Amino acid sequence: MADFTRADVAHLLRRTGFLALPAEVDALMGLASWSAVVDRVLTTTGSPADTIPADIADPSTPLQKAVLSGHRYWLTRMATTPTPIVEKAAFFWHGILTSAVPNPDMLPVFKQIQTWRKLGLGDLHALMQAMAVDPAMLDYLDNAANVKKAPNENFARELMELFTMGNGMFSEDDVIAMARAWTGHNLQYATQTYLFKPAQHDTGQKTLFGITKNWDGPDTITEILRGSKQPVSARYLAGRIWSAFAAPNPPTDLLDELTAALIAANLNVKAFLKVVFLRPEFRLASTRIALVRSPVEWEVAILRATGLSIDQLGIEKFQARMGQVLYRPPNVSGWRQNRAWISSSAMWAKGEVAEIVRTRLQAAGTFAAWNALSVPDAVSAALARFGIDDPLSATRSHLEAYLAGERSAGRSGTASAGLGALITLTPDFQLS
Repeated sequence: MADFTRADVAHLLRRTGFLALPAEVDALMGLASWSAVVDRVLTTTGSPADTIPADIADPSTPLQKAVLSGHRYWLTRMATTPTPIVEKAAFFWHGILTSAVPNPDMLPVFKQIQTWRKLGLGDLHALMQAMAVDPAMLDYLDNAANVKKAPNENFARELMELFTMGNGMFSEDDVIAMARAWTGHNLQYATQTYLFKPAQHDTGQKTLFGITKNWDGPDTITEILRGSKQPVSARYLAGRIWSAFAAPNPPTDLLDELTAALIAANLNVKAFLKVVFLRPEFRLASTRIALVRSPVEWEVAILRATGLSIDQLGIEKFQARMGQVLYRPPNVSGWRQNRAWISSSAMWAKGEVAEIVRTRLQAAGTFAAWNALSVPDAVSAALARFGIDDPLSATRSHLEAYLAGERSAGRSGTASAGLGALITLTPDFQLS
């Protein structure tokens, strides 16, 4: 007997991607063990080529048009990729190692996401080193012009506080030393490329984390991740990853074990994610309902469930009202979780999106086959199509009442499309 259930697989697919389609669950149910299921889901072979849309590559493209092109590219990629874990990881890092259009422009931020896509499941040390000299990051946190005569502390502070260690894990003297270490690691604005300027680098002795030497920028990241600060940084990053893929705020004893596991995995994100998904806590009933879908995740889940395209829906224009705009985190601390996505304005915007979904589904006849099913069977098919494997009893009863009412009123031809749209607004579909 297999050591996993269908609900386990659906839960894993939601957390490593954006939706658990019935066929995708079916494809994993024949595997021999939960470990094999996790390995399959974490496989990245076959990830699509990552290209830059022409509207983004062309510097003469108006910013609004370039941003729209970026939205459509990434939302479509999230919805159609055979390796959703790659996009989920890139999206995760986009919310932590943040840069935001329009400062800098769309092209460097788009390239930054390509870097997160390439490195986001690999070695954390390599990822953080790439982040530090990424042109978008250099511009966004002002290290682009950090020189020895006037050290800029913006990147230095966020590198420690938000990117690697957390608040209270360093001193103000560490910030000063860190800023000096990163002087000269600048941006060539004309080509939007990283440029080290030796003449602008402070080569003096600096005391960082109680260690005095001639610190250079990359050395500081190595010290944080592989040196004296590893226990602190591993704990911080293990907690961020668990909170994003499992449940917020892991208890102390669990975080202790996760920290040790991340270090044992040599800071490899994919290896650590396997540990996360194999933990018994990951499959607890409480963990399954611990995360609210962000607006972007909600949008992508709709695209995957319906097969409609982003061009058909145009839902990217509702992102600001729902509280999350791709390529535009609100500030350097990124997006918050759960409660941040629940508001009256967000629900009104989702209602408008649902109406567009209903109209498009009706025009395409996508779910017309449900018309021939009984009310309970049609609702079951609809719930499965939208990745809801264990609906609330109230959700099922309300959907059945809606469908029965529509059929009684002689609106059977439009009821299936309405049913699909209505599911997007249920409490069940709001959960990741």
